[in-house]
Amino acid sequence: SVQSSRPAVAMAAATGRKTEPTPELQAGSALPPWLPSFAVAALGGALFGYDIGGSSAVLRVLGQGVSELGNLDALQLGYLASGSLFGAMAASTIIFAVGDKKIGRKTELQTAAGLYAIGTLIQSLGPTLPAVLLGRCVYGLGIGTAMHVAPLYIAEVVPTELRGKLVSLKEAAIVFGIVLGYLAGDVFAASGDWRTVFGLAGVLILPMAALSLAVPESPRWLALRGRTDEAQLALSQAQGASPQEAQQQVSAMAAMSTGTASSSPLATAGEIFSSPKNRKALTIGVGLVLFQQLSGQPSVLYYANRIFETAGLGFEAAVGVGVFKLLMTLVSVQLVEDERFGRRPLLIYGTTGMTVALAALALLFATAGPAGPSSALVIACVVAFVGCYQVGFGPVTWLILSEVFPLQIRSAAVSIGTLANFGSNVLVTLLFEYERTTFGEALLFGQFALIALAGVFFQQALVPETRGLTLEEIEAQIGGEDA
Repeated sequence: SVQSSRPAVAMAAATGRKTEPTPELQAGSALPPWLPSFAVAALGGALFGYDIGGSSAVLRVLGQGVSELGNLDALQLGYLASGSLFGAMAASTIIFAVGDKKIGRKTELQTAAGLYAIGTLIQSLGPTLPAVLLGRCVYGLGIGTAMHVAPLYIAEVVPTELRGKLVSLKEAAIVFGIVLGYLAGDVFAASGDWRTVFGLAGVLILPMAALSLAVPESPRWLALRGRTDEAQLALSQAQGASPQEAQQQVSAMAAMSTGTASSSPLATAGEIFSSPKNRKALTIGVGLVLFQQLSGQPSVLYYANRIFETAGLGFEAAVGVGVFKLLMTLVSVQLVEDERFGRRPLLIYGTTGMTVALAALALLFATAGPAGPSSALVIACVVAFVGCYQVGFGPVTWLILSEVFPLQIRSAAVSIGTLANFGSNVLVTLLFEYERTTFGEALLFGQFALIALAGVFFQQALVPETRGLTLEEIEAQIGGEDA
């Protein structure tokens, strides 16, 4: 059942924390103090999305064998498609190994911007296929770093009552980047200018790099390390809190930060897996990530052009679906903090809709004649799948991932989640074409439907409602301290 918000009220009363209404911008008022912090993380997400949209257009051009890279076979094109994902997986592994004892969220944002910049230069200027592949991998290191730190940084910096909306808006930024990538590909790839498609990522990298130098460090990261004075200053800068409010909030953060962050990967892993509370949080976060990817989402993104071409439509349809994804994500953003919805119901409703859409796709292909299924019906099912995914799994998975882990293990646990995300993404991407040509679309989409259905049961059984709770209250809830 949906968790009650009463523990949050009780804990607020016990700690003296006042509940404040959601801050709204009044006409003519100054920009909110949290906006730069949100913007730098959102730009990191947009650059991930841009790679998804832009690389799909680049693959179309390079697949025609008319570029200076020569006639590329299916395996080489697969390497190009997956290069950034392998880089992202490597980044997640490195972040887990290095830890965040000395590397804060701000430094990680700066690192992501630098990797994005270097990767863009190499892949857009590389004279040979190996050089371009190297650029894809370096860019992927930026993706993995950005997608690890973005939800963490937003969740730890912005006001509690805006956390759900702003972490979900990070997903909207990813989708916005996808649309930009599609549009850039439509404009420049038509003439074979694939290098410009890659190079235009610099338009987003420059403001990200500039903002990463100006934003404050995460106050929770500072509080965990006993740097309470710096944490109060960071909280005042990020949220506009008064000195007294900042002191109260940092005191609550420090009270939940028992111990210090582990200094070695083995110690961190031991801390994650030895504690029932940590194992429960890891099961929730990684489980959501795996169901998100294994239910077929990457196939729709990376192979959108092929799906529409099979259905008799052109590349422009993929742009239209991208815009639709953005609109549905914004719907989720509006509902994620709504008392009538919240995180858990949106997940369950969205994944149920995905299951129905995937089952309908399987049925369409299973009953189609020699001419294939109705193009209109196939597109209707794909659009329904996309819409339901963007209401639930798309934004809410990353939101839950940023919320459920205790502060001491949050960075390492989110690294495991991002590694699971990109690893399962690579798996589905690499196997999609093989399964489609070997088993057919009916069995392929039927498989995805069964996985999505299992995801619904998983959400019903394990995922709590976290709306309205501070990160410290969520930690107490998962640990059973609110029982």
